Amino acid sequence: MPDEDGTIPVTRHERLVIALVTLLQFAVIMGFTMVMALGPDFAQSLGIPLDHLGYIVGSYPLAAAVGTLLWTRHADRFDRRWAVLGFLFGAALCHLIASFATGFETLLAARMLGGLFGGPAAATALAIVIDVVPGIRRGRAMGMVMGAFSVASVLGLPFALWLSEGFGWQAPFRAVALLALLVCGLLAWVLPPIRGHLDNPRSRAGTSIATILAQPNHRLGLALIATAMFSNFLVIPNLSSYLLFNLDLPREDLGGLYMIGGGLSLVGMQLTGRLCDRFGSVWPGTITCLLTALVGWAFLLHSPGPSLVWVGFGAYMLFSSARRVAQNTLNSFIPAEHERAAFTSTQSAVQHLSSAAGSYLGAALLVSSPGGALEGMPLLVAVLVVALVIQPVLMGWLARRLARRASAGSPVDGRR
Repeated sequence: MPDEDGTIPVTRHERLVIALVTLLQFAVIMGFTMVMALGPDFAQSLGIPLDHLGYIVGSYPLAAAVGTLLWTRHADRFDRRWAVLGFLFGAALCHLIASFATGFETLLAARMLGGLFGGPAAATALAIVIDVVPGIRRGRAMGMVMGAFSVASVLGLPFALWLSEGFGWQAPFRAVALLALLVCGLLAWVLPPIRGHLDNPRSRAGTSIATILAQPNHRLGLALIATAMFSNFLVIPNLSSYLLFNLDLPREDLGGLYMIGGGLSLVGMQLTGRLCDRFGSVWPGTITCLLTALVGWAFLLHSPGPSLVWVGFGAYMLFSSARRVAQNTLNSFIPAEHERAAFTSTQSAVQHLSSAAGSYLGAALLVSSPGGALEGMPLLVAVLVVALVIQPVLMGWLARRLARRASAGSPVDGRR
């Protein structure tokens, strides 16, 4: 039966799978995003210049792109349960190795090693969700799974900052390694085999990257994700330094700020998922992209006062996260059953490559002043706004192509 808002609720089996995949994504995301918040801490301890933090952050997605590209050909040829377990276990060991870094080079190497495992784990987990949840209610499911990022911001990042402040920057890396190992055990115990795709002979043959890229809809969806992630990581790796040294936010307030921003993101993601199931992805995605551009322009260029720092940061996190739910929901309708993991792996590689590109460009555009403040924000914001305005155009184009492809009566972009 539909809910009062007209959407059909997720079934009990789907809820179990979504909950487990969300736990997995939380562990992977924590291993990635905590470096953004901890940057000033380990930079000081290891003698890393602040304007080099973008390279540390970008090293993980760059390696994750390589890992997912190598995995793409084989992604649909195995039980997805064992695939995610193997990759998550490898990521856990790499986080532990990173905690023993002694400088810029060793930390960079450990982060790249972690990306080789983390990227395929996240990509395969997303394919599981597409396998299990029908398109008619996939927006809500995507909102739940992608909410792991917000939970990481609300609970994980403040906890990581607290651990770093009290026990050293190594403690969060070791805590995430332990968390990933615990999630591995839970997944092995509870997650059922995900083998339905193996009934299709084309799954057993595998799908190459060339085959994915040869299809126009696939290329358009990948371009959308590339633009979205580029705009995200143009800004996010530098937010902690911007808050602390440009806006003079007290270090002890940083955890609370991430907690509020993450909480607002979680609410925005759930609401956007419901809107996508009811109205399709294009309008929710368009509105949130344009609001992200507006808030980013105001927050990053106009040095808001102490009270408005909290409002501006929270609004930026809310709209930026919400748009990603609409974009991923739309892209989930692109691949056929036999190529889902291959597509999500290719998509993950594109995400990570564009994240690395955004991180590296942000690092190249910004320069640290003698006092630590970041200079060069106007040019960075101009690039951000252009990337955000392009995304609704790509979404509308892709949605029209998918509508033409769909057979009469089939769910298209979440609409019934």
